[in-house]
Amino acid sequence: MGDGLVAEAQAFANELAAWRHDLHQTPELGNNLPQTSAFIQARLDEMDIPYAVLVDGTCVVGLIGAGAAAAARGNGTCTDKQAGTVIMLRGDMDALPVAEESGEPFASTNGCMHACGHDMHATALLGAARLLKARESELVDANATIKLLFQPGEETFEGARAAIADGLLQNPRPQAAFAMHVNSQSPLGLVLYGSPALSGVYGFRITLQGKGGHGSSPEICIDPITAGVHVHLALQELISREVPAAKEVALTVGKFAGGLAANVIPDTCVLEGTLRGFDVELMEHLKTRIAEVVNGVAATYRTPATIETLSDVPPLVLDDGMTQASLGYVGAVLPKSAFLPLFHAMASEDFALISSEIPSAYFTVGAAVTDTDEHFAQHHPKARFSDAELPLGAAAYAAVALGYIADHW
Repeated sequence: MGDGLVAEAQAFANELAAWRHDLHQTPELGNNLPQTSAFIQARLDEMDIPYAVLVDGTCVVGLIGAGAAAAARGNGTCTDKQAGTVIMLRGDMDALPVAEESGEPFASTNGCMHACGHDMHATALLGAARLLKARESELVDANATIKLLFQPGEETFEGARAAIADGLLQNPRPQAAFAMHVNSQSPLGLVLYGSPALSGVYGFRITLQGKGGHGSSPEICIDPITAGVHVHLALQELISREVPAAKEVALTVGKFAGGLAANVIPDTCVLEGTLRGFDVELMEHLKTRIAEVVNGVAATYRTPATIETLSDVPPLVLDDGMTQASLGYVGAVLPKSAFLPLFHAMASEDFALISSEIPSAYFTVGAAVTDTDEHFAQHHPKARFSDAELPLGAAAYAAVALGYIADHW
């Protein structure tokens, strides 16, 4: 079923680039992606691919194969029996609050940017959809269905959880899942894999309640900024004093907000941060200790504290069998690629919520531009990605889906 995928994708590479440029020029944030979602839906309509819309109209889930006819007659879903063998391909599509400085002729101008390459993922998945739709009769004969997940909210760690809550993993339930992520600093043809691939992340907001007043009279106020400084320092000591040196753990307070004027003690001080790590038991212990430390310091400085959870995503743990199989599927269509088991980083990814439910594989793929030796990291305002990766990514997505189905027919 998978013969000629790269050549087919290369034949519409210019269209893939145009799609990507359209998405790149209109970046949107979090789970609020009306233009992006509408663009994806329009392309799926053109391909006659039925889909369901989740997460308040933002998340798009298409079906190709045995379950598609039932989905087209209903609300974009089908039963497990109608679907047969099911694999899900995921491409995220949200952007970042970064003002673009890439210099690309299709650069965004709205203060947001696809600085992590999610426009690449969504476009490659659309390309895979076209390749797979052309083989739909074979998928029907194999009693198999491919589920296409165009996901919002990865950067905020909200999208996968919201989609799962809306029924993503049902009607039909996938037996396997696959995702990829481009890398702006790795050359085309370099594919990295590993497990655990990315750290778990716990995001938190601490609000310290003080008593505001004039800066000349701190003795009649309760200064939450002073308390916030001590909270920050105490949290850092959790890592240096309570975490074994061999463990990979990072605790960062990236936001500290308190006060609007130099001569005014504010009522409140807010700290926001993230805790990242790979050891789930240790992470749970540190969450408890964060609360204990914050409340202890807050009590000392008479500033009652509230702690809110902003995100809570486990480490990205992949299935070895699915990973090894996917290496074979992708290697067959991209034989000149280099596959290295070196993917292990402190970044985080909410695909982990899917991989914790379903056997999954996840690769990072090179997408560096070739017209310069200067390559900026993802999330940088000057980050750039090569359109040449798009047909390769489309072929890789399709190869994994078709290979999995062939092996589970």
